[in-house]
Amino acid sequence: MVTRDYADLPMKIKLPEPGVSGVSRIEELLAKRRSVRRYTEKGLPELIISRFLWAAQGISSKDGLRTSPSAGALYPLEIHAVVGEGNGLEPGIYRYIAEEHTLTREVSGDMRDKLAGAALSQPMVRKAAVSLVISAVYPRITGKYGKRGIRYADMEAGHAAQNVYLLGMELGIGTCAVGAFDDEEVKRVLKLPANEEPLYILPLGYI
Repeated sequence: MVTRDYADLPMKIKLPEPGVSGVSRIEELLAKRRSVRRYTEKGLPELIISRFLWAAQGISSKDGLRTSPSAGALYPLEIHAVVGEGNGLEPGIYRYIAEEHTLTREVSGDMRDKLAGAALSQPMVRKAAVSLVISAVYPRITGKYGKRGIRYADMEAGHAAQNVYLLGMELGIGTCAVGAFDDEEVKRVLKLPANEEPLYILPLGYI
């Protein structure tokens, strides 16, 4: 394991390329897909975090299309990584910038306890090595589709979450889609802008 001086860590981090295998195991992964609420204490390397972020909202074509379908290709979702101690990245909360495949650190320090508190003290959020939080900026899509755009964004969050589940099954990493949380508390923990609404918490940990 490479030792880093995190005091000099830049605010923007270029992530490793996730790589795409040519071997399909989709049916096997679908059959294995389960929600997992207990994890080992093993941390997630930076490359693994990179792969999960790409699976959720990564750019997968030269014309900017992503791994999850989006109505009108408007992409209202944002992905945040809440990283605890012992992982390949410094503890903190990061925003994923899909267009650059980079992370921007927005909050420093291990915020898992605070996120878990906002999620009704659910233990898997506290124990997970990393939690992904999927949020939506609804005006990006309601400007074209009106109120129905809210439904489209929520559907897109489900697509992104399933991608995370399936990659987790491939890597031996469990997750559990968490929707029970105090929206305003999650917004405070993540320091989300007023127009961004949290939809999902996806805790991640080795099984």
